[in-house]
Amino acid sequence: MSLWRNLKLQRYWRLGDMVDARKQIKELLEEIEINGMKVSMNFPKEIDSVPLITFFEINNSNTDTKFRDSISYQIDVWADTFETVIDMAMEASKKLENLGLKRDYVSPDSDSIDASGLYRKTLRYSRHVDIRTNRLID
Repeated sequence: MSLWRNLKLQRYWRLGDMVDARKQIKELLEEIEINGMKVSMNFPKEIDSVPLITFFEINNSNTDTKFRDSISYQIDVWADTFETVIDMAMEASKKLENLGLKRDYVSPDSDSIDASGLYRKTLRYSRHVDIRTNRLID
């Protein structure tokens, strides 16, 4: 693992016995420069305006290895055009991959129109964390 990635990962913070990266993920997603874009934790009950990025923690659990936890997050990007939702997904992906998370899933383009009539792309990321050092590991 490279030194730059180790330095970034030291910013993870712990909530009790859990590693929690939500604050850091929110800050990174808010750096995306798309006019009028909002970032929100949790899946929306309704969407007032787009462009919008929502995210939430899918998993934060212990593993069979004493000092290794498993974390995963889902990012949803919402826009009123297919092109914008793709641009947003690409930017969000860069941010999370630069953080050191690995992309596990991207929703297919055929599912990009949500029931609300908005365009939506879902991305999921995960990784293991050494809880002694708060560093991402394989």
